[in-house]
Amino acid sequence: MKKGAIYGIIAAFIAIAMLIFLPVIAERGRAPAPAVTDTADSAADIQTSKNTDTDPATTVFVTDTDGADDTAEQTAGGTQTETGTGTTEAVTVTEEETTAEETTTAEEITTVTEPVTTVTEEETTKAPVTTKSEEPPVTTKKEEETTKATVTTKADTTTKKATPLDENKKYVALTFDDGPDAVRSKAITDKMLEYGGKCTFFVIGENIYGKRAESMKYAYDHGMEIALHTMTHKNLTKITDKTYRSEIYDCAAKIDEVIGVWPTLMRPPGGNITEEQYKNSEFPVILWSIDTNDWRYKRPETDTPADIQKKVQTIVNNCLYDSNGKFQVKNGDIILMHEIYENSYDAFCIIIEELSNRGFEFVTVSELLQNPPTGYKYYSATYKKG
Repeated sequence: MKKGAIYGIIAAFIAIAMLIFLPVIAERGRAPAPAVTDTADSAADIQTSKNTDTDPATTVFVTDTDGADDTAEQTAGGTQTETGTGTTEAVTVTEEETTAEETTTAEEITTVTEPVTTVTEEETTKAPVTTKSEEPPVTTKKEEETTKATVTTKADTTTKKATPLDENKKYVALTFDDGPDAVRSKAITDKMLEYGGKCTFFVIGENIYGKRAESMKYAYDHGMEIALHTMTHKNLTKITDKTYRSEIYDCAAKIDEVIGVWPTLMRPPGGNITEEQYKNSEFPVILWSIDTNDWRYKRPETDTPADIQKKVQTIVNNCLYDSNGKFQVKNGDIILMHEIYENSYDAFCIIIEELSNRGFEFVTVSELLQNPPTGYKYYSATYKKG
């Protein structure tokens, strides 16, 4: 057989085979497509079912009308309750909306729920700020008062460190109780300055006001010493410990209020003080070695000039002379007078002149006693009790 015939037969055979098998191959190529689609739809259904059933309270974000993002919880019944900083309200979520907001992977669901933890931590952090636990307790004021009381002798005081006195000179300390007086505190100060001296005023706290306070400030500004004589001049031996402390520290506070420094000395009214009080006092307790008894010789309006002269001279004699008429003032004496009486002032003017003529110099109590320590009653520079 010729080659041409053979080739023709082969070509015909191939053509017939192609006509038979190509439709079958094409059909098989198209058949899997519906299966893949069904599988994808099934997977989608499974994923949708999983998203719906996995957590009955899946967290999503809802935006308020004010533009603030609030965290909300989707409940199994299809209702969201806002738990963020915005106003709490119920929001109905349709199944279609829920499907739109849901994610299809575990990784995306985790991402959505993370803000819940963040918000919770933020709210927990802010919570303590709204409490009042850091406000000072009610006892703070009392504690401050107690602290101030315990450091009074270390604060700035009305007398600076005393300069040592000259052993070859004679000194006395003139003291004036029951002020301040609107007129005589200043007048006594001016008289002391005439003699180059200083004195100590033991003032009553309730008397420190108005012109009286101004007169006391004048005395302090010109070198005089201001010390306390209690707040209301009570007998310290007949009051409670609480009242005692009030009498002392209220007076000290009034002095500090006017002159800006805390006093360092105190004198009990009438010299009345218990052993426990003066031994535990935070102020040296100052009494006296010479009592002029000037308060007994006041000047009523009915007094004649002769009466006045007699009373003034009696005060002078009580200071300068003993009962036998002998001059009694010694170096280191503390002399007690009162600044609130006219006769006392007139007697003081005579006394200071006489003492100056006898060679005495005039210093404050703190200078005379060289800043005395606490725990004692001082009668003079040479006698104390403790």
